[in-house]
Amino acid sequence: MTTEGSAETFLQAVNQAASNTERLELTLGQLVQSLKKRGLQFSVDFGAQIQAVRNDLSVAQRSARSVSAQLKQMQKLVDTSALLTSSLELDEVLEEVMDTIIGLTGAQRAYLVLREKDSTELVVRAARNWDGANIEKDEAEFSQGIINTAMAQGKPILTSNAQLDTRFQGMESVAGLTLRSIVCIPLTLRGQCIGVLYADNRMQEGLFQDNVVPMLTAFGNQAAIAIENARLFAQVKSDLEKAQRQVQSLRIQIDQQQADSQIEEIVGSELFKKLARRDDSAGSSLKPVSASPQSGGETGA
Repeated sequence: MTTEGSAETFLQAVNQAASNTERLELTLGQLVQSLKKRGLQFSVDFGAQIQAVRNDLSVAQRSARSVSAQLKQMQKLVDTSALLTSSLELDEVLEEVMDTIIGLTGAQRAYLVLREKDSTELVVRAARNWDGANIEKDEAEFSQGIINTAMAQGKPILTSNAQLDTRFQGMESVAGLTLRSIVCIPLTLRGQCIGVLYADNRMQEGLFQDNVVPMLTAFGNQAAIAIENARLFAQVKSDLEKAQRQVQSLRIQIDQQQADSQIEEIVGSELFKKLARRDDSAGSSLKPVSASPQSGGETGA
């Protein structure tokens, strides 16, 4: 059985124990009332003890649900990380992974934003909304101020209600887009912040919890590495194609030089010269001879 399966089994067992405790409390209450009617008194407060058990089980349920959710997130992270490093269709993979993030976090929208190489310009590399549709670049809406802050500080930003968060007072994008739950994770590659993973929800407050930050950070860094590898692969491929064109051009030049050299050798050979002299001689012998004029005139009868 997998770790995730074990967590689910444990959660089911705790839920069953809670259900059994409710039935036990009901049965015990009826028994105590029946015995009291017969004059039997108890020094033990069974109700308080049952309530203590129920409280402990409630804590165990919350812990089991949290562990189960985290294990599901980690399993999704493992699956998507494997997909990132194995597929050549990187854009399609990123879209699928963004769907996974929305499904795990409950975000309305998720963006993977990267800084262009040797530039300060930010580019949306992948964007998905809650119903699994692509968000076009000209339709992307997010808080540029929060993204800039996360990149400058190099630390995750999480807020349960951006409208009331004093850190973002005065940010027009936060107010204009009526943003509430936001999580923004800086992506670090070789010590440099190259972009962010950003998700938000404009309707629900307190959607993102602290335990989502490690999962999103791990995924974001995996995505950054995969994109960087894709960029390097594309550059190497382009350089290789350029080198192949240069080699082909050089090969054609070499072939032409060899052909010219061979022609010169043939033209300069004794056999070719003899053939040329014979051709000249044969041409001279075939020249037409013009008729000489008659020396005398016509004779009469």
